[in-house]
Amino acid sequence: MILRQKLSSLRGKKFTGRIDILQANGKEWRLYLCLGRIIWADGGNQSYRAWERLINNYCPHLDYKLIDLEKAKEFECWNYYIIVSLLKRFLITKEQAIKIIIERIKEVLFDIYQAEIKENLLYDFVNILDNFPEESGIKTSVTLFKIETILDTVESNWLIWQKEGLTPWSASHAPIIKNPAILRQNFNDRTYKKIVSLFDGKSTLREIASQLKLDVLKIAKWLKPYFQKGLIELIEVRDQKIEVTLIGVSNSHYKITKTTQTKVIFCVDDSLQICQIMEHIVTKVGYKFIFTQNPLKAIPEILKNKPDLIFLDLVMPIANGYEICAQIRRISQLKNTPILILTSNDSMIDRMRSKMVGATGFFSKPINEEKILQKIDSLLHQKLAKTDNSD
Repeated sequence: MILRQKLSSLRGKKFTGRIDILQANGKEWRLYLCLGRIIWADGGNQSYRAWERLINNYCPHLDYKLIDLEKAKEFECWNYYIIVSLLKRFLITKEQAIKIIIERIKEVLFDIYQAEIKENLLYDFVNILDNFPEESGIKTSVTLFKIETILDTVESNWLIWQKEGLTPWSASHAPIIKNPAILRQNFNDRTYKKIVSLFDGKSTLREIASQLKLDVLKIAKWLKPYFQKGLIELIEVRDQKIEVTLIGVSNSHYKITKTTQTKVIFCVDDSLQICQIMEHIVTKVGYKFIFTQNPLKAIPEILKNKPDLIFLDLVMPIANGYEICAQIRRISQLKNTPILILTSNDSMIDRMRSKMVGATGFFSKPINEEKILQKIDSLLHQKLAKTDNSD
């Protein structure tokens, strides 16, 4: 497994710093090590929800009013900072703190193993000289863990997940009923009502397992036949956005500053149906989606949201896709942002004209989900690679 290989390469080097692990769609995980031992892990798309769930699991009587979230946002590892702060104030025990930290590390490593199955991940080793600075939030650590011991547990869990045929489904996604009429035939009224209340697309598998006090593997195994029949589907759910600045010095000895946020896809199309279809396609694989049906609001909204990729409908009232594309390309900070044209008019002239005004690609309607996602992944991966090379 690649993750273990990467971590094993640090064995004996007493590595202190952060390992950034990135997917092409912008999803990122972060591992924090001190002298070759792991302190903390975070990232993915459920950072806040995971922290809140683990606090509820291991500190059920904690008063949330005693947590200063705004103060914590000043730190890169805001959630770890809160754990240390609660421990210092004797609001939680060291045993509780360790349980939260270990469980979060294991969940992050498990998600990385699952991501490795789908694609090659990018690894960036960020060295920290001497010790983590105050703004990291982990200058004061609860304890250091042998990474091999945790990896052994995670790998064992992942192998079981694979053996049960659950590889395509993520524990950080939320189940939602897709075919209620057929699903209802399998249960009595009382059981069906319970299923509807649980599988509403708002709670992840891990959150449901926590509510029911069951192992997430047991929940996933029970749901598997319904996934396979298309009666229940797993979807991405939104997290509370916590923006933090990452600190450190990379192996190339340059200072870096990054913001942890999901890649943003923006769509300009006067058809609400097309916008909703696009939203379904891109959000279920982890991207953030923003759209406007008003072409006159396109430029201000694009400047406000700073998307990583833009979809433009070609034929719209008042302003067409050619005009908007040309305007975007005149803005210096958007000159390298990929722009994909969506249109029902698939002619050679339209394709040539789109290219002349600066469009990156051209898609015919009706929308092909597989081709759309392949193009998005390809363009964002190229953009990430260019950014890395320019650094």
